[in-house]
Amino acid sequence: MFKVKLSKINGESVTLYLPQSDSRIRYAMEALGTIMLPERVQMCSKDAVIYGELTPDNKMGKHLVRLLPEGYTLGDANDMAHIVTNASDLIKEDLEQNILHDQYHTAEELRDDIRQMTYDAGSVSKTYYFPLTGKIWDDEYGEELYAGKRFMLGQENAIRDSFSKYTRRDIDNMATYFHEAGADKLLLADWGFEVLDDELYGKVDVRLTEPMTEEEESALKDWILGQNSDGLGEGYEQQEIHTDRGDLYVSFWDSGTGYFIKDSEEMDEYLGHSGLQFGGM
Repeated sequence: MFKVKLSKINGESVTLYLPQSDSRIRYAMEALGTIMLPERVQMCSKDAVIYGELTPDNKMGKHLVRLLPEGYTLGDANDMAHIVTNASDLIKEDLEQNILHDQYHTAEELRDDIRQMTYDAGSVSKTYYFPLTGKIWDDEYGEELYAGKRFMLGQENAIRDSFSKYTRRDIDNMATYFHEAGADKLLLADWGFEVLDDELYGKVDVRLTEPMTEEEESALKDWILGQNSDGLGEGYEQQEIHTDRGDLYVSFWDSGTGYFIKDSEEMDEYLGHSGLQFGGM
Protein backbone atom coordinates (compact mmCIF):
# COMPACT_ATOMS: atom_id res chain seq x y z
CA MET A 1 0.00 0.00 0.00
CA PHE A 2 2.77 2.43 1.03
CA LYS A 3 6.54 2.27 0.71
CA VAL A 4 8.43 4.40 3.20
CA LYS A 5 12.11 5.28 3.23
CA LEU A 6 13.45 6.24 6.65
CA SER A 7 16.64 8.28 6.49
CA LYS A 8 19.17 9.96 8.77
CA ILE A 9 20.89 13.23 7.99
CA ASN A 10 24.13 11.33 7.29
CA GLY A 11 22.46 9.43 4.45
CA GLU A 12 21.83 6.07 6.16
CA SER A 13 18.39 4.69 5.32
CA VAL A 14 16.05 1.70 5.51
CA THR A 15 12.94 0.92 3.47
CA LEU A 16 9.68 -0.50 4.81
CA TYR A 17 6.37 -1.46 3.25
CA LEU A 18 3.35 -0.44 5.29
CA PRO A 19 1.50 -1.64 7.24
CA GLN A 20 4.10 -3.02 9.65
CA SER A 21 3.99 -4.15 13.26
CA ASP A 22 5.39 -1.86 15.94
CA SER A 23 8.18 -4.37 16.55
CA ARG A 24 9.24 -4.31 12.88
CA ILE A 25 9.28 -0.51 12.85
CA ARG A 26 11.27 -0.51 16.10
CA TYR A 27 13.77 -2.91 14.54
CA ALA A 28 14.16 -0.57 11.55
CA MET A 29 14.78 2.36 13.92
CA GLU A 30 17.41 0.38 15.78
CA ALA A 31 19.12 -0.36 12.46
CA LEU A 32 19.51 3.41 12.10
CA GLY A 33 20.96 3.64 15.59
CA THR A 34 18.03 5.27 17.32
CA ILE A 35 14.72 4.53 19.07
CA MET A 36 11.68 6.61 18.11
CA LEU A 37 7.98 5.92 18.28
CA PRO A 38 6.24 5.92 14.86
CA GLU A 39 4.08 8.87 15.92
CA ARG A 40 7.25 10.93 16.48
CA VAL A 41 8.73 10.35 13.01
CA GLN A 42 7.78 13.25 10.78
CA MET A 43 7.26 12.53 7.09
CA CYS A 44 8.62 14.88 4.40
CA SER A 45 10.57 16.91 6.99
CA LYS A 46 14.32 16.67 6.42
CA ASP A 47 15.09 18.79 9.48
CA ALA A 48 14.46 15.89 11.85
CA VAL A 49 16.99 13.34 13.14
CA ILE A 50 15.07 10.70 11.21
CA TYR A 51 12.64 11.61 8.47
CA GLY A 52 10.46 9.57 6.17
CA GLU A 53 9.54 9.70 2.52
CA LEU A 54 6.24 8.02 1.66
CA THR A 55 5.42 6.59 -1.76
CA PRO A 56 2.16 4.80 -2.67
CA ASP A 57 2.96 1.43 -4.21
CA ASN A 58 -0.48 0.57 -5.60
CA LYS A 59 -3.68 2.24 -6.81
CA MET A 60 -5.30 2.13 -3.38
CA GLY A 61 -2.28 3.81 -1.85
CA LYS A 62 -2.44 6.66 -4.37
CA HIS A 63 -6.01 7.46 -3.31
CA LEU A 64 -5.34 7.01 0.41
CA VAL A 65 -2.28 9.24 0.64
CA ARG A 66 -4.44 12.30 -0.04
CA LEU A 67 -6.33 11.65 3.21
CA LEU A 68 -3.25 12.05 5.41
CA PRO A 69 -3.21 15.36 7.31
CA GLU A 70 -0.60 18.06 6.89
CA GLY A 71 2.47 17.26 8.95
CA TYR A 72 1.54 13.59 9.21
CA THR A 73 3.80 11.05 10.88
CA LEU A 74 4.94 7.52 10.17
CA GLY A 75 2.39 6.42 12.78
CA ASP A 76 -0.44 8.16 10.89
CA ALA A 77 0.51 6.46 7.62
CA ASN A 78 0.98 3.05 9.24
CA ASP A 79 -2.35 3.30 11.10
CA MET A 80 -4.21 4.09 7.87
CA ALA A 81 -2.58 1.24 5.97
CA HIS A 82 -3.30 -1.08 8.88
CA ILE A 83 -7.03 -0.39 9.24
CA VAL A 84 -7.63 -0.75 5.50
CA THR A 85 -5.54 -3.90 5.09
CA ASN A 86 -7.11 -5.57 8.14
CA ALA A 87 -10.72 -4.59 7.45
CA SER A 88 -13.23 -7.44 7.59
CA ASP A 89 -13.50 -9.51 4.42
CA LEU A 90 -17.24 -8.79 4.53
CA ILE A 91 -16.66 -5.13 3.67
CA LYS A 92 -13.40 -5.11 1.70
CA GLU A 93 -14.93 -5.02 -1.77
CA ASP A 94 -17.20 -2.06 -0.97
CA LEU A 95 -14.44 -0.34 0.96
CA GLU A 96 -12.04 -0.60 -1.97
CA GLN A 97 -14.60 0.93 -4.31
CA ASN A 98 -15.24 3.79 -1.89
CA ILE A 99 -11.52 4.52 -1.69
CA LEU A 100 -10.95 4.32 -5.44
CA HIS A 101 -13.88 6.69 -6.02
CA ASP A 102 -12.55 9.16 -3.41
CA GLN A 103 -15.57 8.92 -1.12
CA TYR A 104 -13.50 10.05 1.88
CA HIS A 105 -11.98 13.44 2.62
CA THR A 106 -10.08 12.70 5.83
CA ALA A 107 -8.51 9.76 7.61
CA GLU A 108 -11.14 10.13 10.35
CA GLU A 109 -13.96 9.74 7.81
CA LEU A 110 -12.30 6.60 6.50
CA ARG A 111 -11.88 5.10 9.96
CA ASP A 112 -15.46 5.96 10.99
CA ASP A 113 -16.93 4.45 7.83
CA ILE A 114 -14.92 1.25 8.19
CA ARG A 115 -16.36 0.87 11.66
CA GLN A 116 -19.91 1.63 10.51
CA MET A 117 -19.63 -0.76 7.55
CA THR A 118 -18.34 -3.47 9.88
CA TYR A 119 -21.23 -2.89 12.28
CA ASP A 120 -23.77 -2.95 9.43
CA ALA A 121 -22.36 -6.29 8.24
CA GLY A 122 -23.69 -7.84 11.45
CA SER A 123 -27.22 -8.53 12.61
CA VAL A 124 -26.89 -9.32 16.32
CA SER A 125 -25.77 -7.09 19.21
CA LYS A 126 -25.02 -8.25 22.75
CA THR A 127 -23.57 -6.67 25.87
CA TYR A 128 -21.57 -8.35 28.62
CA TYR A 129 -21.06 -6.79 32.05
CA PHE A 130 -18.42 -7.16 34.75
CA PRO A 131 -17.79 -5.48 38.14
CA LEU A 132 -15.08 -2.85 38.54
CA THR A 133 -12.61 -2.61 41.41
CA GLY A 134 -11.04 0.67 42.44
CA LYS A 135 -8.03 1.35 44.66
CA ILE A 136 -6.77 4.74 45.82
CA TRP A 137 -3.17 5.47 46.70
CA ASP A 138 -3.23 7.90 49.61
CA ASP A 139 -0.03 9.98 49.52
CA GLU A 140 -0.67 11.50 52.95
CA TYR A 141 -0.73 8.15 54.74
CA GLY A 142 1.31 6.19 52.18
CA GLU A 143 -1.19 3.38 51.85
CA GLU A 144 -3.64 1.87 49.40
CA LEU A 145 -7.33 2.25 50.12
CA TYR A 146 -10.37 0.51 48.67
CA ALA A 147 -12.59 2.76 46.52
CA GLY A 148 -16.24 2.25 47.36
CA LYS A 149 -19.12 2.06 44.88
CA ARG A 150 -20.28 5.62 45.59
CA PHE A 151 -16.80 7.04 45.06
CA MET A 152 -16.38 5.09 41.79
CA LEU A 153 -19.73 6.39 40.56
CA GLY A 154 -18.64 9.94 41.36
CA GLN A 155 -15.52 9.42 39.23
CA GLU A 156 -17.45 8.08 36.22
CA ASN A 157 -16.47 10.88 33.84
CA ALA A 158 -12.83 10.79 34.92
CA ILE A 159 -12.73 7.00 34.42
CA ARG A 160 -14.29 7.27 30.98
CA ASP A 161 -11.83 10.01 29.98
CA SER A 162 -8.89 8.02 31.32
CA PHE A 163 -9.86 4.90 29.39
CA SER A 164 -10.44 6.92 26.22
CA LYS A 165 -6.95 8.41 26.49
CA TYR A 166 -5.42 5.00 27.22
CA THR A 167 -6.97 3.46 24.09
CA ARG A 168 -6.73 6.52 21.80
CA ARG A 169 -3.99 5.06 19.59
CA ASP A 170 -5.50 1.58 19.37
CA ILE A 171 -6.10 0.76 15.73
CA ASP A 172 -7.10 -2.87 16.07
CA ASN A 173 -10.72 -3.77 16.70
CA MET A 174 -10.45 -5.96 19.80
CA ALA A 175 -12.38 -8.68 17.97
CA THR A 176 -9.16 -9.24 16.00
CA TYR A 177 -7.68 -10.92 19.08
CA PHE A 178 -10.46 -13.47 19.53
CA HIS A 179 -9.44 -16.77 17.92
CA GLU A 180 -11.64 -19.30 19.68
CA ALA A 181 -14.81 -21.06 18.51
CA GLY A 182 -17.19 -18.50 17.00
CA ALA A 183 -14.45 -16.05 15.96
CA ASP A 184 -15.89 -15.93 12.43
CA LYS A 185 -19.12 -14.48 13.89
CA LEU A 186 -17.52 -11.71 15.97
CA LEU A 187 -17.21 -8.40 14.11
CA LEU A 188 -16.70 -5.84 16.88
CA ALA A 189 -15.89 -5.88 20.59
CA ASP A 190 -15.92 -2.54 22.42
CA TRP A 191 -15.01 -2.11 26.10
CA GLY A 192 -16.77 0.66 28.02
CA PHE A 193 -18.78 1.54 31.11
CA GLU A 194 -22.42 1.73 32.16
CA VAL A 195 -24.26 2.77 35.31
CA LEU A 196 -26.81 0.22 36.53
CA ASP A 197 -28.69 0.68 39.79
CA ASP A 198 -26.36 3.50 40.90
CA GLU A 199 -23.22 1.43 40.38
CA LEU A 200 -20.60 1.77 37.66
CA TYR A 201 -19.91 -1.47 35.79
CA GLY A 202 -17.55 -2.33 32.99
CA LYS A 203 -19.09 -3.67 29.80
CA VAL A 204 -18.24 -5.10 26.40
CA ASP A 205 -20.55 -4.40 23.46
CA VAL A 206 -20.21 -6.97 20.70
CA ARG A 207 -21.59 -7.15 17.16
CA LEU A 208 -22.13 -10.55 15.54
CA THR A 209 -23.08 -11.86 12.14
CA GLU A 210 -25.38 -14.37 13.85
CA PRO A 211 -26.05 -15.66 17.38
CA MET A 212 -23.30 -17.71 18.99
CA THR A 213 -23.87 -21.23 20.23
CA GLU A 214 -23.68 -21.88 23.96
CA GLU A 215 -20.15 -23.27 23.54
CA GLU A 216 -19.03 -20.26 21.48
CA GLU A 217 -20.49 -17.77 23.95
CA SER A 218 -18.72 -19.54 26.80
CA ALA A 219 -15.43 -19.17 24.90
CA LEU A 220 -16.20 -15.48 24.30
CA LYS A 221 -16.83 -14.89 28.01
CA ASP A 222 -13.56 -16.64 28.88
CA TRP A 223 -11.76 -14.41 26.39
CA ILE A 224 -13.31 -11.27 27.87
CA LEU A 225 -12.22 -12.43 31.33
CA GLY A 226 -8.71 -13.02 29.99
CA GLN A 227 -8.57 -9.56 28.44
CA ASN A 228 -9.78 -8.05 31.72
CA SER A 229 -7.19 -9.85 33.82
CA ASP A 230 -4.12 -10.14 31.59
CA GLY A 231 -4.71 -8.10 28.44
CA LEU A 232 -6.44 -4.78 27.94
CA GLY A 233 -7.48 -4.53 31.58
CA GLU A 234 -4.01 -5.32 32.92
CA GLY A 235 -2.55 -2.33 31.09
CA TYR A 236 -5.38 0.01 32.03
CA GLU A 237 -5.26 -0.74 35.76
CA GLN A 238 -1.79 0.84 35.84
CA GLN A 239 -3.13 4.21 34.63
CA GLU A 240 -3.56 6.66 37.49
CA ILE A 241 -6.63 8.88 37.69
CA HIS A 242 -6.00 11.95 39.83
CA THR A 243 -8.70 12.66 42.43
CA ASP A 244 -8.89 14.88 45.53
CA ARG A 245 -8.40 11.74 47.65
CA GLY A 246 -5.34 10.48 45.80
CA ASP A 247 -4.60 8.56 42.60
CA LEU A 248 -7.35 6.13 41.63
CA TYR A 249 -6.54 2.87 39.82
CA VAL A 250 -9.40 0.96 38.21
CA SER A 251 -9.27 -2.76 37.57
CA PHE A 252 -11.52 -4.74 35.22
CA TRP A 253 -10.84 -7.92 37.18
CA ASP A 254 -10.39 -9.20 40.70
CA SER A 255 -9.78 -12.60 42.20
CA GLY A 256 -12.81 -12.50 44.51
CA THR A 257 -15.58 -15.08 44.35
CA GLY A 258 -18.09 -12.38 43.39
CA TYR A 259 -16.48 -11.62 40.05
CA PHE A 260 -18.51 -12.40 36.90
CA ILE A 261 -19.03 -11.87 33.19
CA LYS A 262 -22.79 -11.70 32.57
CA ASP A 263 -24.86 -10.98 29.47
CA SER A 264 -27.83 -8.59 29.61
CA GLU A 265 -30.36 -11.23 30.64
CA GLU A 266 -28.08 -12.62 33.34
CA MET A 267 -27.36 -9.09 34.55
CA ASP A 268 -31.08 -8.33 34.69
CA GLU A 269 -31.60 -11.38 36.88
CA TYR A 270 -28.56 -10.52 39.03
CA LEU A 271 -29.92 -7.03 39.73
CA GLY A 272 -33.33 -8.44 40.58
CA HIS A 273 -35.21 -6.74 37.77
CA SER A 274 -38.13 -8.27 35.92
CA GLY A 275 -38.63 -7.64 32.25
CA LEU A 276 -36.25 -4.64 31.95
CA GLN A 277 -33.31 -5.47 29.76
CA PHE A 278 -29.96 -3.73 29.66
CA GLY A 279 -27.32 -3.51 27.00
CA GLY A 280 -27.12 -3.42 23.25
CA MET A 281 -25.33 -1.15 20.85
